[in-house]
Amino acid sequence: MPDLRLLTVKVIEAKEVVACDKGKSSDPYCKIELLAADTGKSISGESFKTKTKKKTLAPKWEESFDFGKKGANLDSKSQPTFVLNMFDSDTFSSEDMGRVTIPLSSIDQTGVEVDRWYKLENTDKATNITGEVHLSFKYSAGLLTAMPIDMNSPPMGVEDGDPVGKPNEVHVLLIRATGIKVMDKNLLSKGGSSDPMMTFSFGGDEKQKSSVKKKNLAPVWEEKFKFNVSSDQATLTCVMDDYDMGSGNDFMGQFSIPLAGLSDKKEVRKWFELEEADGNTTHDIGSVLLAIKWIHNPDLISPVDKPVDYNDPAWDDCKDHDMEKEPNELNVFILKAYKLKMMDKNLLSKGGSTDGMFTMTWGEEKHKTKVVKKNLNPEYYEKFSFGMRSNAGKLLVVCDDYDMGSGNDYIGQVNIDMANLADRKELRAWYPLADKEDKVGADIGHVLISLRWVFNPERLSPVDQPLDWNNPKFDCEDVLDDGQGTPELPNELNIYLIKAYGLQIMDKNMFSKGGSSDPVVSFKIGDEVVKSTVKKKTLAPEWNEKFSLPVKSEEATLEVIVDDYDMASGNDLMGSFKILLADAKDRQEHRAWYPLAGEDGVVGADIGHVLLAFKWIHNPNRLSPMDLPPDYSNPPFPDLGFLDDYNKAPNEVQLFLIKGWGLKVMDKNMFSKGGSSDPMVTFFMGDEKQKSKVVKKNLNPEWNANFTFPVKSDQAVIKAICDDYDMASGNDEMGRFEIPVSSLASREEYRAWYPLTGEDGVLGADIGGILVGARWVHNPERVSPVDAPIDWEDPPMEVVHTENEHGFPPNQLGVTLIRAYGLKIMDSNMFSKGGSSDPLVTFELKQTGGKPKKSTTKKKDLNPIWKEHFAWQIEEERRFSDTLVVTVDDYDMASGNDFIGKFEIPLNDLNDCVERREWHALGGEDLVVNADIGSVLLAIRLVHNPDYAPEVESEEEPEPEIIELTPLQKRIQKCTENMGGESLNLSKLQLQDIPEEVNALTALKAINLRGNNMGTIRSDLFTFLPSLAVMNLSLNAFSYVPDNIGQLSKLTRIVLSDNQLSSLPIDLFAMPKLSELYAERNFIRELPKGMSVALNMVKLMLAGNQLTFIPDEVGEMPSLQMFDVRNNPINEAEMTIPVRKIYDSTVLHVSKSNRRGLVSRALTVRKLVEENRERQLRLFAEQEKAARRAEKEKAKSPKKGKR
Repeated sequence: MPDLRLLTVKVIEAKEVVACDKGKSSDPYCKIELLAADTGKSISGESFKTKTKKKTLAPKWEESFDFGKKGANLDSKSQPTFVLNMFDSDTFSSEDMGRVTIPLSSIDQTGVEVDRWYKLENTDKATNITGEVHLSFKYSAGLLTAMPIDMNSPPMGVEDGDPVGKPNEVHVLLIRATGIKVMDKNLLSKGGSSDPMMTFSFGGDEKQKSSVKKKNLAPVWEEKFKFNVSSDQATLTCVMDDYDMGSGNDFMGQFSIPLAGLSDKKEVRKWFELEEADGNTTHDIGSVLLAIKWIHNPDLISPVDKPVDYNDPAWDDCKDHDMEKEPNELNVFILKAYKLKMMDKNLLSKGGSTDGMFTMTWGEEKHKTKVVKKNLNPEYYEKFSFGMRSNAGKLLVVCDDYDMGSGNDYIGQVNIDMANLADRKELRAWYPLADKEDKVGADIGHVLISLRWVFNPERLSPVDQPLDWNNPKFDCEDVLDDGQGTPELPNELNIYLIKAYGLQIMDKNMFSKGGSSDPVVSFKIGDEVVKSTVKKKTLAPEWNEKFSLPVKSEEATLEVIVDDYDMASGNDLMGSFKILLADAKDRQEHRAWYPLAGEDGVVGADIGHVLLAFKWIHNPNRLSPMDLPPDYSNPPFPDLGFLDDYNKAPNEVQLFLIKGWGLKVMDKNMFSKGGSSDPMVTFFMGDEKQKSKVVKKNLNPEWNANFTFPVKSDQAVIKAICDDYDMASGNDEMGRFEIPVSSLASREEYRAWYPLTGEDGVLGADIGGILVGARWVHNPERVSPVDAPIDWEDPPMEVVHTENEHGFPPNQLGVTLIRAYGLKIMDSNMFSKGGSSDPLVTFELKQTGGKPKKSTTKKKDLNPIWKEHFAWQIEEERRFSDTLVVTVDDYDMASGNDFIGKFEIPLNDLNDCVERREWHALGGEDLVVNADIGSVLLAIRLVHNPDYAPEVESEEEPEPEIIELTPLQKRIQKCTENMGGESLNLSKLQLQDIPEEVNALTALKAINLRGNNMGTIRSDLFTFLPSLAVMNLSLNAFSYVPDNIGQLSKLTRIVLSDNQLSSLPIDLFAMPKLSELYAERNFIRELPKGMSVALNMVKLMLAGNQLTFIPDEVGEMPSLQMFDVRNNPINEAEMTIPVRKIYDSTVLHVSKSNRRGLVSRALTVRKLVEENRERQLRLFAEQEKAARRAEKEKAKSPKKGKR
């Protein structure tokens, strides 16, 4: 057995660790262990402990430990996680000093030693951790799956016999495996081994097996196999088992290789990952190195590989009688088969034969060929025909081995898609036989079949005759208007069931061929159903019966179901079809033959047609209170108990449940028609629900009850369900409706009838409606800390942004978890109302991965305060695409944590390196914010940390022949080599314009030009950058927005902060995809007219300008979510109500009551911004002075001329 792959970890030293003892010292020791990649649990036997170093904050250990000897599988592609926990040794207990967590997959896997310092992180019990620990890692050998594959060792030694010939032979070279499971565990010690073997098959009876490698977890085979396979639909299945002669083999894993990817006849040699039997790939259970090649072997050429001869024999008697008419007949010509599977083996010698026959099935119609005895290559030359008006289905052709005594034995089948016959030409081809799941594996035979779809006049039926619209005549009166020109909407669907033709035989005769059916037709819209009479023993029934269903929505669908009536055993489905009410909105009669579809809803074989007429009309007799405008004064909306302050954001929805009308009968009378219901309504907002009283035995109930829900988000939706109350058997749903909070944005009462829908939310037949009044208001009693101004200094963030002349991008994400408020109760009190929760917060980067970071748990607290700090190193490509997921759970040691809520923050929003500190409302698993289940106050910022990327790299003396690249060339080289040519950083290069070298970067999507001296952009630049989506022009000298930016049709984000802009052009707002515009700290005095054309604008950031007025058009921007107008001299008294709502809906402004002068009580702005602001003011003053001097010089020049 090969040597195990080991990992040597050396714990060298630590520095600046936290002091735990009174003497400002510690007695540190380390415990190191490996955690399983799939479970995250400690691997038994793979943990070690260092010695304790007394009274020191800079301990030195120099101790080495070997992992991989007692249970950890380090040959696996999915490496475990290394965890170091440092403790302060004490007589009775140990105190946490920090933790280091390192996924071993991030460590060099080739065997090169990795030596570096790692920062100690906080733990659940200790949050003020400091210091670093020095570690080294080295594997005893490289990870096989990560090493380059030698394509020639061992050689496959197979050549293709004909470069243009069709491949027909598969060659497999099984080389080795690694990282496989331990199946035979040691009895008296840890660890164990396996006896692996491989089995290869193409799904048939032919299987080939490798040798067994005893007691080996890294077996080497170098064994060859070959199969005769010509179908590109075939798939090679490779199964690894642990060999056991006594109890049978145990499954270890499998993988599949479709031949469709090998048709180029090139060798494929790679590592294939083993999967579980159910296809699960989440757990790494080993990999197999295998080479495979599909070649053409001239010795295996068969009739199947040759071009099909349409003249051997010709199909002259198959005629299409009229190409102008729709085809109605499928013709099938079974010619012959080749190399059928041997089913009847010889008793006393090798070989055997088959008695092949074929059965064709189209719908309910079947035809069979003759039986050809004892022949593996039978010939039939038999012709068949089927009635076929639609080519939507598939013709099933089944091959059996005929056996009169024991019954036929299944060989294989072909499912031929009839869509290929649309051109009405003959289609002749060899079809490989597949299994019952239509999977083609090893060759079990081919069948040569010709098909053609034609028109045959002998198959014409009443369905093909012109419709007689007057026989019978469909009389139903439609009222189009109210007599005064006001249109009346349709409310009733009238149906005329005329007749059917060609229905299926469902009741077969016992002693003769043929049979009949007892058809009955049901018409269904939603839960409303009407039925025709039953027509006994007929396949062409006539009804001439009329029906009507109440329906107002064109979204409804009429479902027509034809059954064979059977009182004893229940009805049997004969077919069905659907009619969309949208097709009837022209209010005209529609009359047609409708083909019946099978249970799958597909119209395939001809199983009958139904002649039907229908018309959607307005029937005045079906008018109800729901059709009248609601009366807002009867009854009036209940008194709020307070005045709604329109200057403050709404925080509560008030519902007034008034009455219902035309509800469904749920409790039917036992001895007479009709019945009643006991309706009640339940309103849902997230997990919170409130119920109305039950109104007994009433289909038109009145409640006049009001309900309130805390709601701040206009994305919320209030859901309501109307039930029929039943104490014994449980409530029965009568219908449901929804009230979007966005419909209440006017802050006035909105009263409407809400029609009830089915459980699927589809509005079908009328099943009643509910009258509800609703208002979205500001309730001062619901004001919370979430609504108060945010303190930007309590606490300050730990991360610090470092800027310099090199223009390094952000590489660290800092998060300060401050507090939460109003969290959902997860642990209810047992004997009283109320309860509490034990919240903890988890932070996880979607793409970067790694172990999630967790806060401490705050016991029994719905308004917890943390003030804890977290940080991540961010790779440059991730800062545009990654997302921080923040999840709040209720901690529970016994049963596991319970989800409270979550939200996400895209890192792309943070690339300006400005701190965001705001409340985040918790959403559900789908991130949708409905009911108020709590909010989290978070500070977050992307910064540049020189510890992760030193600002000035140490440069060795260059060799004479090496040409030193300019800073610009280095940046462009980094863009092309590391960023795929998509992201370019040209910040702080003192550029006057964008250099022409950028023209070649045609795939560029993001460019950073921050901190240069640019005031213009050359006119032809953007013709070379058609894909540019993000542009940062901040901290430059632009006095106007360059005109040519309008050429960037894909631009989604532009940063113009810290320039000298006095206005923004309307062309900028008209850009089709622009969603984020940053223009902070300029001199903008007003916004352009027509800015509401910015349909996709999500963020408009205008802090630190000279705006005194916000136009109403801001309220007309449909996608706007964040509007930042901090530090502007805005006159709040001139604001209109729509603008005021937007102004108040964001925390990114300073209200009038908090303002002293212009910005005296404004939110704190970072020092760098203030410095930039001062620089701009000085520059502006200098420009004004220069302009005045120029005017004076100009004024003096004429006087000089006169002299």
